[in-house]
Amino acid sequence: MLQDFNYHTHTYRCGHAIGSDEDYVLAAIKAGYKTLGFSDHAPYRHHPNPRIHMNWDQIDDYLDSIRALKDKYQDQITILTGFESEFYPETIDEKLELQKRSDYLILGQHFAYPDGRGTYFKYNTDEEIITYAKGVCAGLESGLFTYLCHPDVYMFRQNEFTAACAEAAHMICQKAAETNTPVEINVHRINRGKIDFGQDGFQYSYPHRNFWKIASQYPLKCLIGIDAHDPEELLDLAAVEAAFAELSDLNLDYITEPFILR
Repeated sequence: MLQDFNYHTHTYRCGHAIGSDEDYVLAAIKAGYKTLGFSDHAPYRHHPNPRIHMNWDQIDDYLDSIRALKDKYQDQITILTGFESEFYPETIDEKLELQKRSDYLILGQHFAYPDGRGTYFKYNTDEEIITYAKGVCAGLESGLFTYLCHPDVYMFRQNEFTAACAEAAHMICQKAAETNTPVEINVHRINRGKIDFGQDGFQYSYPHRNFWKIASQYPLKCLIGIDAHDPEELLDLAAVEAAFAELSDLNLDYITEPFILR
């Protein structure tokens, strides 16, 4: 195992994950992780959406539960509290509050707007892909986030790596390098297999090899993110190995020691 930590872990509160909080901890211990960070989808005070993220009134329960597990298993594993969130200028105050109350925030841009409109989990036009990249870059510039997760998520339903896809990759990687923000190789889609990207051959939607070929041109620090929505995913080390194998020739600079230490 190249890294014995995972900072990308969800809970049932987001509405699309399963298992108890303790189930994730026990799975992480069994898999050999030394550090487990919970980073469930952050709520929006004025835009509740129980199928996408927890509600604002669940924050206390979430943090209390994780901190109780931190105490219970302190001799076996280090546990951290966090949130995965999009960046929208109008919700900065909310993000600052979550940042103060937890150990870290990770940037995961899923939607163009906080109410869930403008999802990137579909076929995206060139304009939408650039809008995604601009949102990510703004989030990186904000200084709110410890690292950027699944930067290549915009390839989720694409069928080719267009000029706009490449432009977005350069925009994101350049800004991550400028802000010294680590970027995550997300393995959540590995077990869905590869799809046909035409002249680029069969690739994972993410981690998308074309994106990471561009990323390898920048001085970036990389880490693996399990993006666990099921405790069993923490035990699937084959998915991690497949991601490494897919990108092994790109000479990416991997973080091998825990870097969130609060």
